[in-house]
Amino acid sequence: MLRSLSLLTISCLVLLLSCQKETSFEGDNTPAEGSLLSDVNGDCTPKTVNGTYVAGTAFVASVNTITCDVNVTKKGPYLITTDTINGYFFSATGTFTSLGNNTVTLRGNGTPFSAGVNNFIVSFDSTFCDIQVTVQGTGGGGGGTNAVYTLVAGGTPSNCASAVVNGIYTQNAALTASNSVNVSVNVTTIGAYTLTATGGGMTFTSTGNFTTTGNQNVTMTGSGTPTTSGANTVTFAAPNNSCNFTVNVAPAGGGAAVGTLAGAPGTCSQITVNGFYVASTATGSTNTVGVTVNVTTAGTYTISTNTVNGLSFSSSGNLTVGNNQVINLAASGTPTTAGNQTYTVTFGSSSCTFTVQVLPNDYFPRSVGSNWSYEFNDAANDSLYRVVNPSTLSALGNTYQIFLGNDGTGLDSSGYYRRNGGDYFEWFDAGGYLGYDAPVWGQYIMVKDNVAANTIWKSSGFAGTAQGTPLNVRFSYKILQKDVPVTIASSVGSTTYNNVIVVEEKLEVEITPGVWQDITNTIDFFGKAYYARGIGLILYESLNAAGVVQDKQELRRFRIL
Repeated sequence: MLRSLSLLTISCLVLLLSCQKETSFEGDNTPAEGSLLSDVNGDCTPKTVNGTYVAGTAFVASVNTITCDVNVTKKGPYLITTDTINGYFFSATGTFTSLGNNTVTLRGNGTPFSAGVNNFIVSFDSTFCDIQVTVQGTGGGGGGTNAVYTLVAGGTPSNCASAVVNGIYTQNAALTASNSVNVSVNVTTIGAYTLTATGGGMTFTSTGNFTTTGNQNVTMTGSGTPTTSGANTVTFAAPNNSCNFTVNVAPAGGGAAVGTLAGAPGTCSQITVNGFYVASTATGSTNTVGVTVNVTTAGTYTISTNTVNGLSFSSSGNLTVGNNQVINLAASGTPTTAGNQTYTVTFGSSSCTFTVQVLPNDYFPRSVGSNWSYEFNDAANDSLYRVVNPSTLSALGNTYQIFLGNDGTGLDSSGYYRRNGGDYFEWFDAGGYLGYDAPVWGQYIMVKDNVAANTIWKSSGFAGTAQGTPLNVRFSYKILQKDVPVTIASSVGSTTYNNVIVVEEKLEVEITPGVWQDITNTIDFFGKAYYARGIGLILYESLNAAGVVQDKQELRRFRIL
């Protein structure tokens, strides 16, 4: 999912290659050759990380450095760089004047966004090795840093924890291991956390460490003994003490609740399906069905559905007397196939059916009629509509599905895509993307769904001329994160997508035959694409060399057929 480069970028490419060629005529100034030293795990050896790294604190180039060793087999000028992670990178330039082992110091550039352990890939010639850098939180202290997070909003301002209460609660009966509460938190800084909520003689708590940022689910274990029957308000401890949730407690010795499903008989008109459901993907705490009930007699309840397509929904607890009470039935199981599935739910003497759409197990769906709406930089009026056309394109013996796009000027071709196993390909005009003087058609793999995080792959070179200068450019990809939750905030609100693959896209130019150079710093550009399983591209970011987002294309609506 590449975006067209600017004329300025192409001029930088031409200038870079021209300078490389110009120096080659001045004598033996061809690039040095050799290999980075590494151990069996791929870690640079020996390696040293110098300086202190703190989230939000800019680097001092002479202090924040890393060192690695190179076995030089050919003298000459060198460029050794890392990828950009968490807003910063390292690089070194110079000339090797001696063969054999040489120690090189790479200077840091940028400002870390957040605390955590960042794994950098150092590249020289055609070799790679890894170096890990630990970034402290703003309070310092490394591993002792407290996490920074917020409770994800719920249905009302005070009920901001989106809590799912598990188990049955009875007055004067001590809580057991079955009594717990699931809450969703948005982590902005990793570190230690303690989450506590109390009320009605009950305490729910969870302690641990957040090791990744973004939306995460936390299970709080219950303890204590409910003292009061009915609806009990349970409030979080500071700094989240403005948030609460409700635990319904049955009276001591009480029986089963009596009531009916709300809405017209058999219609399930007041049932809400929450979360995304993807074939062959286990459900999580965000997968629930909100069932509205009217209760005439308080007591315990168990509401469940039948099992269809490997998936069912259920909830147990206590209900008080009252109308329009929402019960969240938790999903259980793994959907086996994609498509619309029908479920039956029963409470008391009433029952009804509802439908759950199960999305395909595909990070870039290409089913005919599927469509997506994007906006740019949070501007509601700057949008793009994409739809899968029934027509296909044949090239190199392969069949590509045609996508059409409309940015307000009418539908036009918007890409040609296919999938082979875990590889997703785009057939495109590299000449048009790179600003060449003539079209250069070919394909590249834009995402892989069957490899681990930190996997790197390269495209073939796309050779052409730009402003009369021969260029050969290829794309370098790296899986930054695999199957993580990502929240997109657009003009229509915030949505959290699970099972997201984050792919880094960079460009390399062939400076001499067989020698490729990362040109991120030269063109001050690289990209990140975010693909959600069952949905497709949810976010594309254009970043400068320091890792700061300059432009973004974000999903605001989709329909998969």
